[in-house]
Amino acid sequence: MSTTHKSTPSFQGQLQKELKKFVIEQKDRFPNDEVIKIDLHCHDHNSDVPDELLGRILGVPETWLKTKKLVKTLKKNNVDAITITNHNNARSCYELSDKGEDVLIGAEFSCEVPDYNIGIHVLTYGFTPKQEIKLNQLRKNIYQFLQYTNANNLPTIWAHPLYYYSSEGIPPFDFFSKMVLIFERFEVINGQRDTWQNILVKTWLEQITPEQIDKDAKKFDIDINLYCKNPYKKSMSGGSDSHMGIFSGQTGTYLHIPQLQERLKTETPSELALEALRNGDMAPYGNHQNSEKLTVAFLEYVFQIAMHQNDPGLMRILLHKGTTQDKMLALLVSNAFAELRRHKVTMSFIEMLHGCFIGKTPSKSKRIFIPKIYKPLFDEAEKIAKVHTLEADEMVRQFNEAVNSISYNLNKIFFDRLSKKIDEAMANDAVKNLNIEDIIERIEVPSEIRSLIKPSKEKKLWGKKRKMTRPDISGFMDGLPFPLLASTVILAANFTSAKVLYNSRPLLETFAQHLGKHKYPQRLLWLTDTFHDKNGVSTVLQEMHKEVKRRNLPIDFLVCSNTIQPDDHLIVVKPMAEFAMPFYAHQQIRIPYFNEIHHLFLDHGYDRIMCSTEGIMGAVALYLKNAYSISTNFFIHTDWIMFAQKTLKLDKHNLDRLQRYLRAYYKGFDHLFVLNTEHQKWLSGSKMEFAKENIILSAHWAHEKFKPLQANKEDIFGFSENTKVLLFAGRLSNEKGVTDLVKIYNSINNNIPDLKMVFAGTGPAEDFLKQEIPDAIFLGWVDNDKLPEIYSSADLLILPTRFDTFSCVTLEAMSCGLPVIAYNTKGPKDIIVHNESGYLASSKSEMANYIQEFFDNPEKQNSFKTNAIQRSKDYSKIRIVDQLIEDLELC
Repeated sequence: MSTTHKSTPSFQGQLQKELKKFVIEQKDRFPNDEVIKIDLHCHDHNSDVPDELLGRILGVPETWLKTKKLVKTLKKNNVDAITITNHNNARSCYELSDKGEDVLIGAEFSCEVPDYNIGIHVLTYGFTPKQEIKLNQLRKNIYQFLQYTNANNLPTIWAHPLYYYSSEGIPPFDFFSKMVLIFERFEVINGQRDTWQNILVKTWLEQITPEQIDKDAKKFDIDINLYCKNPYKKSMSGGSDSHMGIFSGQTGTYLHIPQLQERLKTETPSELALEALRNGDMAPYGNHQNSEKLTVAFLEYVFQIAMHQNDPGLMRILLHKGTTQDKMLALLVSNAFAELRRHKVTMSFIEMLHGCFIGKTPSKSKRIFIPKIYKPLFDEAEKIAKVHTLEADEMVRQFNEAVNSISYNLNKIFFDRLSKKIDEAMANDAVKNLNIEDIIERIEVPSEIRSLIKPSKEKKLWGKKRKMTRPDISGFMDGLPFPLLASTVILAANFTSAKVLYNSRPLLETFAQHLGKHKYPQRLLWLTDTFHDKNGVSTVLQEMHKEVKRRNLPIDFLVCSNTIQPDDHLIVVKPMAEFAMPFYAHQQIRIPYFNEIHHLFLDHGYDRIMCSTEGIMGAVALYLKNAYSISTNFFIHTDWIMFAQKTLKLDKHNLDRLQRYLRAYYKGFDHLFVLNTEHQKWLSGSKMEFAKENIILSAHWAHEKFKPLQANKEDIFGFSENTKVLLFAGRLSNEKGVTDLVKIYNSINNNIPDLKMVFAGTGPAEDFLKQEIPDAIFLGWVDNDKLPEIYSSADLLILPTRFDTFSCVTLEAMSCGLPVIAYNTKGPKDIIVHNESGYLASSKSEMANYIQEFFDNPEKQNSFKTNAIQRSKDYSKIRIVDQLIEDLELC
């Protein structure tokens, strides 16, 4: 796997370098013997009502972590004072205090900013149980809340300022300008937020000046002294925000207490910590956040849900607040965990990993009874249990290595077994003869609940009887559930960690733009399932790749293959499995290792996606879109409805189904790039309902080698120069309309003296054509380098396809001075200027009449040739690529 764009320090690397420098500078502000080290933001099991809607619908707490375990981890990481900041309550702090433990009372309150309809989190310390009641009453209005805390000398910190809750999109920058007036302390290093978010907060606060505060106070008509003891001093803090306890204490705050050692003789650490907080004498510490660290935390959370969650109940899910989409997601998640709990082997694995995550080494006796194929998983799990004694950076690194190794091995086991089962199934005549209609019908799920419980043998659909049977897959699935479920759990944790880290990406990009610093680099990853295959899409992508390399554009292509070699701007990942579909063996299905692409996307700093194929890479594109909150585009090269009609021979009902699937699929993308106005109109019409402004018309170009050449028919075809050559170039298959050629050719053959039909290409219809047009010449597969000579020697190119979305062959032929006759549809309709550079026909008979007209008129033949060359120049490579870059909003 490789990409070789110009080597510069990565964006993430630059951010981490700046954060590391900042942390060192902050630590050096105070003498080492005058600081209290504290994690000001951590949680345990009393954070039992999550802010996220999904958690509330499912009725799961944010963590099952026991207070004792959290305190133990904090002390192991050498904190000097303890606080636990659960959501909207300080129960854990009170319980510790009642047991005689020294603890700084604290909580994380979910507050609302009423004039912006935004939810924020506010860490608050030093309150009493009575004051806690009042704080919970006031938290619906942040202004009343902060006036109360200021009047009662309760220090507050705005937690993760760039992570907020709002249903109304990105808040205006005025919101942040106003909040900086009413807060004194800000969490700059949050252990659950990525480095980019933390650095943006730091940079923003460093730009705040007393003059700006006074200016904004006047603008918003705010008396800043109502909210702050010292409104011009903006202090910075850190906190792990850990819910699982694994990384608690690794991020936090140094609180400065002059004469600390002397004062500790008469005062407790919590009392001194509260004093330093009130004074704002604080400095954040901690490592940069990364997705690996958060993945570990989410894996532990998933393990705990699998072990402890109760069924939330269907009525709770249906009647809870939230959108239909929220409730559908909750239902899917609930059922996914139910499946996990039903599978004993997977649950045993989860319980073992959970023990390892909290430092409990599995017994050696367990390894004896584990099947040989799973022993490497046990060994990696054992490594996880041993990393808890290491330093933070090394601990995360080894955690990550072990989890990735487990994930890879699980995927390998699953796909090895799946490949064998597919090979066995393909040997079965029933599967071998399976057609696409059978598959589409079996995807359909009956809407009647009773049919799901006890399906009937036949179901009447659309006015006629159709089988709705579901195949018995229990035998096929034997041996697959454990590696599939376990690997999916790890992938889900990777997805969730990225989702949390980058959920606020639109705000971060806007914020960076406003600050004029730390803008995320603009770089696109172009995904495709085909690159070196013998098809038009592959040829187009290869040409695009060459242009990207030539201009060193901020674009990399990614393809899954065992044979393609990596190149500049071309990343190649190896497939975990590779097989052909029974109904369309022409194209291989290659399945990549999703986790590899997940990490690669972040490591290379991409911020947008283009996808060119609806296969596995299409699924990867949608995964990345939702994980990293990025703009995702799809380039439609194929008209699948026409393909399904002409090649797969689907009936009307299955065509309707296919259209619904395509509509749902394309709706997942932000923009669609199309190659003809007809496709553009169809997508924005009533059947597909895609927003017009998000459908972008693009084009292809012909390679420079396609130009008029001095060539003669005798050398190329073996004909005399007087012979009239009607050429077809392309795949000899039904979707290319070659069967129409039989009637067209037969109707004109006797009327045009010396006419010869020539086919350049191969395909499944070749034998049929040889039988029906026995005097035709078949050149077989022709290398692209030979095509310019063939085009330059022929008289007219005929394209009877209604399938091509663009028709590169039309542009190639015209670039060589060869006029083209095609049906008045899709790609050719936009390229050919009718009766100037070729013909656009509506039927076979009209096509035959135009061919007759063309060969009867030598003057027209000459003018068409000149006009074809001129028209082809409108498709300039530079113009097309420049427009594409502009449409993708790439610098």
